[in-house]
Amino acid sequence: MTDKSVPFILDNDVFFAAIYEGHYAHPTARSWLDEVKPAGWGIAMETHLAAMRLLMNPAILGKSSFDGKLAHKAVTTELGGPYPGKLLFSKLPPDPDIFSKAVGHRQVMDFWLVQIARDHGSRLATSDQALHRHWPQWTLLVS
Repeated sequence: MTDKSVPFILDNDVFFAAIYEGHYAHPTARSWLDEVKPAGWGIAMETHLAAMRLLMNPAILGKSSFDGKLAHKAVTTELGGPYPGKLLFSKLPPDPDIFSKAVGHRQVMDFWLVQIARDHGSRLATSDQALHRHWPQWTLLVS
C-alpha cells in the first residue's frame, strides 16, 4: 500500500499550526510545510476532521471560530494549490503490534496516525516529542 509520492503525512499538531496563524508554532509549521510540499505530502481523514473541529472551537478561536462550511473550506484549500496534499485512508484494521505498546488513551489516535504513515510508506510529521521518541522510524519531528 506504500505511496512514494507522499513522503510526509502531517499530524494534526503540525497541520493545524500551519493553517492557523494564531497558533504559537505557526511560523515553524508553515515554513516546514511550504518547504516539503513539492516532495509530496498528505493528511489522514482523521487529521482533516480534527483540524475542522479545532477551527470551529470557540475555546481556541474565540469569537472568530469558523462554521462548518468555512472550516471545511480552510482545510480543503490547504490541500489544494500547486502542490496538493493527498487525503489518506487506512485499508487495514489497527495493528496489534502497534497498539499493544499504547499505555494511555491519548496515544490511540497518535498510534493510528503512525500506522497510516507506516502503511503508506511515509513518515508522520509531528511536533510531539514523546511520539517521535516512541516511533522514530516512522515519525519526523517538526519543531
